[in-house]
Amino acid sequence: MVKNTHYVPFLIYSINSSSTPAYFTFRLAGQPLPAGFMNKIYKRLNQLYLSLTGSIALWPSVIALGFLSLGFFALYFERTAWGIYLERHFLSQLNSEPENARIVLTTIASGTITLMVFSFSMVMIVLSQATSNLTPRVVPGLISDKMNQVVLGVNIGTILYTLILLLSFKPGEDNASVPMIGILLGVLFSISCVGLFVYFIHSISRAIKPDTILTRIYGITLAALEKETKATQENEALKHFKGSESWFDVQSKEGGYLRLLELESLSKLAQREDLIFEVVVTIGKFIVPGFPFLRSNRDIQDQEALLDEIQDCFVFSLEEVVSSDFENGLRQISEVGIKALSPGINDPGTAMGALDFLTLLLIQRMKSITPSCLLDEKQELRIIKRPTPLAKLLYQFLTPIRTYGKGDVMVVRKLLMSLQYMLYADQLQKAHTNSLLQQVQVIRDDAHSTVQNPADRAEINHVLSAINALIPDQASGITLLT
Repeated sequence: MVKNTHYVPFLIYSINSSSTPAYFTFRLAGQPLPAGFMNKIYKRLNQLYLSLTGSIALWPSVIALGFLSLGFFALYFERTAWGIYLERHFLSQLNSEPENARIVLTTIASGTITLMVFSFSMVMIVLSQATSNLTPRVVPGLISDKMNQVVLGVNIGTILYTLILLLSFKPGEDNASVPMIGILLGVLFSISCVGLFVYFIHSISRAIKPDTILTRIYGITLAALEKETKATQENEALKHFKGSESWFDVQSKEGGYLRLLELESLSKLAQREDLIFEVVVTIGKFIVPGFPFLRSNRDIQDQEALLDEIQDCFVFSLEEVVSSDFENGLRQISEVGIKALSPGINDPGTAMGALDFLTLLLIQRMKSITPSCLLDEKQELRIIKRPTPLAKLLYQFLTPIRTYGKGDVMVVRKLLMSLQYMLYADQLQKAHTNSLLQQVQVIRDDAHSTVQNPADRAEINHVLSAINALIPDQASGITLLT
């Protein structure tokens, strides 16, 4: 075997050549790379990727860079044989006076700057209104709208493109030096900017409507739930898994909001060490150092290298995570409803609309609230991930609306009707009846102390009677208001 050692500024790697395929051994400063080194790099790249993709400046910057490159290319193309041919045979009728061309480009640049100022101003107004009237957590969804970013990017790009053409003009040049093709493209870009601005006005005026925002969040949340259900359906290995005699907690060494969980990397670690892990935290959850975020079927507290590798599979952020997972969608919809019930907003209609979307999503969750698992190449169980129980979801996302809306009889009635619909959906399996009835009882108790009008109490009793009709054991029915 022939061994060649190669040196690079801070990495040393050896290529081992033989009849078998070549393989690489990486060393740092003459020593083997520490365990989990590549995982740490991958983790940092993931954090950078999440930061870039969540920024409003990403696509505008990319598009503007493309227009800037196009400006330089247009100047180069003008001097090629193809450019000269096009100008002589197709653009000869256009006014090619340098002063007129400069006026056209100046007008395009100034007009596009004005449109861009209006566009950015409207974005700031929309974000401010969304933060004050709805919830700050819907702001990333508005920022990440690709079409709005494209509009801003085209405006900025057109300005840069026009400025590049203006810089190409030199005093005393003749008509032949005027970049007619570039100017024609600039005119077309300016017309596109006007059309995109009209679209932007229409889009941004709709984007701030509560119904539009709730519908968008509902669609994203439902898609996240369907993706989770398809990717992590209950496996036969999990059905036959009797459970470990004892689970051992694994404490986190970092704190913050869980932003990303690399299940594939965690599964490979479990396979390598012949372990089974159970993930006990969800994306977006805030934890502190020392909090148990994982459980294993074997005690690994004395294996520091392995614990470091496990930690690298979890990406934390000090900023609150607004991801597109199921529970985050429920949280956003619930907070829109809570904000609508605040005295400064006083919009119970939006709160009841939020309850409708919560009801639909919770019914879908009831149909697929089974544990999920991840298997290795040998079809052996490695990762167990249990969803949040329905009772906890109901308490977490309905309780704030109940607390802030218990003085509004229509909101109380809507809460009871939402639980009634969930009981309808659970009539066949009856797997969640007790959890649903607990929430009904809590809402009934609040209504008993806050709703005094006889007509309002009668309306609430009407809904409670309909709920009692769905309970097979009438002895455990809900007591009506007296």
